[in-house]
Amino acid sequence: MRFGSRPLLVLLVGASITVAACGDDGPDSAANAERSAELAAEFHAGQTTTTLADGSGEAVAPPSTEPPASTAAPFEPTGVVIPVTVLDNSFRPQSVEISIGDEVLWENRGLNEHNVLSVVGDDWGVEVEDFQPGSVYAHVFTEPGEYSYFCSIHGNETAGMVGTIIVSA
Repeated sequence: MRFGSRPLLVLLVGASITVAACGDDGPDSAANAERSAELAAEFHAGQTTTTLADGSGEAVAPPSTEPPASTAAPFEPTGVVIPVTVLDNSFRPQSVEISIGDEVLWENRGLNEHNVLSVVGDDWGVEVEDFQPGSVYAHVFTEPGEYSYFCSIHGNETAGMVGTIIVSA
């Protein structure tokens, strides 16, 4: 993604200053939700470069338009995007409830690198090299169930930086 807006750069720098590495994450705000909506739109527009607060750019692959190979019944994408903010000690919110066809968009707003790893299976998630500060990752959930995930740098499958996506039919 390309962020050419000076106010956005100021926002990112300000956010970086207020978040201490591995410190308390603090409450979310309306600005966070607004920022997530902007990122989702840019992500889906196929933009492929993220400009980080330090002015450097990082290549980010656009989302795949191919559905995962599955024997499950077809689904209709809902167009609903649920933001999850990735901070240096937590996923915010830690648990979300969505419907089949909804998309979860994780944004790394921390000062540290992270990953998002599925506890069961490996058909979704993002590795550290593709999820540096400022990066986003999105996944559309196509089957009902409870999907647990974690950051292996700041936790494990059951403790530390963990999250859950609950998908209902």
